[in-house]
Parts: sequence; structure tokens; C-alpha cells
Amino acid sequence: MDRPTRSAAAAPFLHDDALVEILSWLPAKSLCQFKCVSKAWRDLIADRLRCKKLPEGLAGFFLNDGDEMPGGSMGEHRVVGRLVNTFGRFTPLASVSFLGKQKGIKEFSLLHSCNGLLLLGHRRHRDIYDSLGYIVCNPGTEQWVIVPNSGWKPFSLSGVEVIEDFDSYIEPRSRFTYLIFDPAVSSHFRLVEFWMWTDNVQFVEELHTYSSVTEVWTRCSRTEVWGLDKDVIISFFAGSSLVNRMLHFSVTGVGTGQKLIFAIDGQGRECRFISGPEKRADVAYVGQSQGRLHYMTQHRDSISEMTKLSIWVLQDYGAEEWVLKHSVTFLQLFGRMNCDVEFDYRVVAIHPDRNLIFFFQHWDLKLKSYDMDSKEVCTLRILGLGPQNIVPYVPYFAESSTLAKMHWNNCAL
Repeated sequence: MDRPTRSAAAAPFLHDDALVEILSWLPAKSLCQFKCVSKAWRDLIADRLRCKKLPEGLAGFFLNDGDEMPGGSMGEHRVVGRLVNTFGRFTPLASVSFLGKQKGIKEFSLLHSCNGLLLLGHRRHRDIYDSLGYIVCNPGTEQWVIVPNSGWKPFSLSGVEVIEDFDSYIEPRSRFTYLIFDPAVSSHFRLVEFWMWTDNVQFVEELHTYSSVTEVWTRCSRTEVWGLDKDVIISFFAGSSLVNRMLHFSVTGVGTGQKLIFAIDGQGRECRFISGPEKRADVAYVGQSQGRLHYMTQHRDSISEMTKLSIWVLQDYGAEEWVLKHSVTFLQLFGRMNCDVEFDYRVVAIHPDRNLIFFFQHWDLKLKSYDMDSKEVCTLRILGLGPQNIVPYVPYFAESSTLAKMHWNNCAL
């Protein structure tokens, strides 16, 4: 027989692997409670290598939808933070419903996720933007922290006189905010916020970054040096990816139509442009799987209809060497010859450990998966009235002193 492992004191008749398998079916709150049973239980659950198996890889998707759910409603007709697992079932593995019970928390909505942490927009009741800033939380440990507003507000609230000439009216400013968190590097996180001016296409006006170390926002005024002012358009709808400690986005050259990848670090100091695998194909998604950057493109046929999706992998990051990993027709994916990203479907995620892609089908509100190895398409779930956002979730159960601090002094409630 094998020599008893470290967890023998916790479960003398169970091998570690069997005990971890049992624990993987428990909600995160129960796991945190069981860490108090004994030192052996604490060490087993807190062991980062073991925690990767609780569960392993992608656990599912947090989503906002219009369904009513007791205990989950935040504001009027808003449900925040229901977790749908990769089999399409609602699961109690983790939740953000605990935030609704915290003093001072108003309305919030899901924005982004990174390595177990969630980024939520935080606003006063009936406000049209995240007036109170953000909340960063770990659903696995129920720890959270307030991040104050960076100073951004909609054009209509910026003190400018009302515009009466609607023919020349330009859409208000918008912003896109992303979370950077890598527990292998640091327990701290960063936020990167792009300020945009919308005029048919979106150009970066300003870039702001936040550090949980300094607890302050910093304005970065180097967009002209980066080439983000009027030279390229960022495709925010196509997702983002954290690879080599940098956020990656798809961008398109103005005038040239060239497809590039733009990478920027969490401080706004370092950036890089990477040539895309195809010059003219329309981008569908940028993601990370198995440690490498992935890039998905959709293709037109002879009559300019979108008929196929191609999945590329950046095999050599330094040399910018792209390899075609897989191709699949829209007929096989969606049962339709012609589909267009944004209008007909959206790529939600690529599995971090497997050759598995997740889609949201707009016309019937279905969350679907596609296995590149077996070429199998599965319908996981019909998502109510249509989610406002679908955020991938990879559990992380380690306690964090960064999230244990409450930054109420920095946030005007």
C-alpha cells in the first residue's frame, strides 16, 4: 500500500486524491469553513496545487440576466452573479450574492474576470454609469474591496452645455475596464481603463490605471506614442487575454485594414504590437488557452457571407509565429450558412486547459460549446431573457490581504 499522505489525520481511510474529488463538489463557503477543522484539513484545502483541482480549470460562467431569483436581485429586475457551470447547470460553487448583504454596497454588475477575481461596476440606484467606481471580489473566499471611481463620467454629466444640433451630435464618451491579476506573481491586482470617444468607430482618448498597492488611479498620456490615438481601432467586443503579464486586444489599422494584436502592461508603460495571422479576416475573439495566445477569425465566401471560423495559436510569442489550429463552418456550429460576430453570435471563452470553445447564440439565447477534438457541438443552456454579460470563472481559494481591506474612505457613498 502507498505510504499515508499528509491528509491522513483528516481522513485516515481516504487517499488525498479521493478526498479532493469529494471536496470538489462542495460550495466555496463550505470549503472555507472546513479549513478550520484541523491543520491537516487547512493544509489540504489551502494547497495551491490541490486548489487547482477544486475544480480544475474553468468552472463555468458568472452572468447577469433578467430572471428573478430569490436572494440574487440587485436593483430593479437585475440578477447578478449566478454561476452556470460548464455542463449548463446552475451551481452553488461560488456566488457574489454575499455582496448584497454588505453595508454600503449599492447596485453592481459584472464586467470582467481574471484568475479567480471578478471586477464589478458599482453605482448608485438609477445611475446610468458606475458612479461609485468598482468592486473587486473573490467569490471563492467571499473577500472583496472597493475601488473608487477614476473620475470618468458620461459626456452628458461632464458640465458641457446641452447640444441642440442632433445631426452633428457625437455619442457620449464610453469606457472599457479590465482586471489584471496573476497570483503566481503577486497578491495585488491592477485595473486598466480605456476612455473612448464614440463617433461610429472608437478611438482611445485616455488610458487610466489603478494599483491595489498604491490605491490610486494614474492617468497615462502616451496614446500617441502607442499608436492608439487615430491609427488603430480596438475591437473590445472580441475579448481580451492576459499572457506574459500583458493584456492583449485585437486592433485594426485605420485605412489599411491590417489586423494586429495590441498588448499593454498593467501600468500603461510597456506596449507591443503583434502582427495578426491574417491580413483581412474579421476578428471574432482573442483568448488564452494552454499558456498560449489564441486568435479567432471569421471568413467570407465569394458572395461576402461569413461561413467559417478559424482558430489560430501563437506558437512562438517572440517570433510572432502563428499556427492554424482548427477550422469549422458556421453550418456545423450554428446550423446556419451565414453568421456574423456581434450580431448573430459571440465567443464567450476558450477553455484554459482544453480545446473547447464557448459561444452565446443571440437569436435563441443559447449558451453552446464546441470541442475542437471531437468536433461536437453542445447546447449547455438557454439563458433566460438574455444576459448582459457572461464572465468566465476559474476558482481561486487562497485568502488575500489585499481584498481583506475595505476602502470606504476612498469612495464617496
